[in-house]
Amino acid sequence: MSAKHCGIADRVVAETPIAVLDVETTGLTPGRDRIVEFSVIRKEPGADGGLVLDTLVNPQRSMAATEIHGVTDDDVADAPAFNDIVGDVVHALSDCVVASYNIYFDMPFLEYELRQAGIDHSLPHFCLMYLRPMLGLGKRCALGDACLAHGIHHNSAHVAAADAQAATQLMGVYLEEMRARDIETFADLAQLKAYKFVKSFDRTPLVFTATEHPRDRVQLKSRGTDVAVMQGIADVPADEGTKDGRQAVGAYWDALKAVICDLEVTDDEICHLEEKKRALGVSEEQIRALHARAFANVISQFVDDQRLDDRECKKLRRLFACLSQLGWAPGE
Repeated sequence: MSAKHCGIADRVVAETPIAVLDVETTGLTPGRDRIVEFSVIRKEPGADGGLVLDTLVNPQRSMAATEIHGVTDDDVADAPAFNDIVGDVVHALSDCVVASYNIYFDMPFLEYELRQAGIDHSLPHFCLMYLRPMLGLGKRCALGDACLAHGIHHNSAHVAAADAQAATQLMGVYLEEMRARDIETFADLAQLKAYKFVKSFDRTPLVFTATEHPRDRVQLKSRGTDVAVMQGIADVPADEGTKDGRQAVGAYWDALKAVICDLEVTDDEICHLEEKKRALGVSEEQIRALHARAFANVISQFVDDQRLDDRECKKLRRLFACLSQLGWAPGE
């Protein structure tokens, strides 16, 4: 960054509104996959965070990843499409820096949906999953593991409002650590480590105007924070459709995403995933499905520019070896 900062860099973190969001989707690739649930907790300076937007979203395509989030086609049949709630989304995010536990997953989906609605604005943001090691509070890990490490109760994973609430509580822990270390501004935070998200600190937040982004007041459809209300999943096998079954699949999926999100998989991370797989009791069939989904997503990212260079091929070989060591890799 230049000596004269722009965007949010010079803002004091504790004096800046922060919107903690979480999304559930049909898969991993924005555009081909779509948002099926969207929740925002808005934390104003000096106040606890409050849930300002929470709804299922009709993805306008067939449902997928139900074994992870529990949302079916029937659940979203009468839910609003993203275009129907875009005024509410902009209002919820207005003048905020955006945060989520895995911003590299959530932000591409949010920005894709905003562009589809005619809003082409790159948002300032930071990642709570990476903020943990950035502040020296522990390794990068899944949301559930971070909550466990910091004494935060969280038992409704992959319900967007519950995940956003857990992430907000974690953010409170991280803000306390920043205060203790005299890390005041976003520019101070950027000095700790050059993670990719700090480049967004030169951007300005969205600003809500009722004229440009009217709130249509469509009927939202929230499933709340109690995953038990969403247990009527007739089309999913019993071992996956139960709360415990879906939470086990979701927990392994979260751990896998946390490990491969930077495509720099270490031996320690493989050992962690091995332990997680054993502890959760995820079946071989479920492992194959999740590994295939992860590998396909990485390939999709790499070939998006219609080329595959040597560095990307090396990462794919490493990922293949890791997935194979964990039980199965595509083609085996």
